[in-house]
Amino acid sequence: MLEVLVALVLLEFGMLALMVASAAAARDLGVANRRIRAQWLATDRVERLRVAACTAVLPQSGHAAAPGALTETWSVQVIGARRVITDSIEMRLANARPASVVVRAWMLCPR
Repeated sequence: MLEVLVALVLLEFGMLALMVASAAAARDLGVANRRIRAQWLATDRVERLRVAACTAVLPQSGHAAAPGALTETWSVQVIGARRVITDSIEMRLANARPASVVVRAWMLCPR
């Protein structure tokens, strides 16, 4: 009888450890999904700005709120024939920790 009780207690601790590990894995998966979404949004904006950087007059900077509580800020620096395009996505992770993803591209426009 005592052996069965000890086995049940050990099984209980094992199940509890498995539950804690599963919760941590789910949280990390959520963080990874937010970072991937932010990376995709930033890359998309930079590519759209690169298409028009040499042919049109662009706003030098901009700011937008993206779905999922993401905040996007971008800028285009004109240095002679060179364009430096930067896009930053600010977000909150688990426990309200701030994080950001920055994508930067350089390009040379023909004169």
